Amino acid sequence: MSLRDAFFTACKDATPAASWFVSLYVNNPYYGGPEEGGWWGHDTNLVATQEYSTEANANLAKLHVEKLAEQSTDDAKRSYGEQCLAECEWLDARGLDADFLPEVDGHADYWVTIEERAGSCESQGCRHYE
Repeated sequence: MSLRDAFFTACKDATPAASWFVSLYVNNPYYGGPEEGGWWGHDTNLVATQEYSTEANANLAKLHVEKLAEQSTDDAKRSYGEQCLAECEWLDARGLDADFLPEVDGHADYWVTIEERAGSCESQGCRHYE
């Protein structure tokens, strides 16, 4: 019998050591290229993470962070819309068509998850047309 097995035999209510990470991510969109009428992708980046020793505490923290993530996404949407409006006004003032400026990427989208390894959801989108 291993020491770990012996421990759990002696301590009937013991639980294996575990960690839960509440992680805040952002999806950052990008314009990929003009193929097939244009295509977009996104990168997923870890913004912040906090380790918790119990799943219950992690779930409680996640509820609070989700509200912040939702507000940050709403702020990003509003800012993106304001930027698009400013660009359209700039084009109109100069008599230029909309295709004078490059394609826009889109707004950032924030989300929260609980994971066993911090940063496990990070990814980089493909940078070429498939």
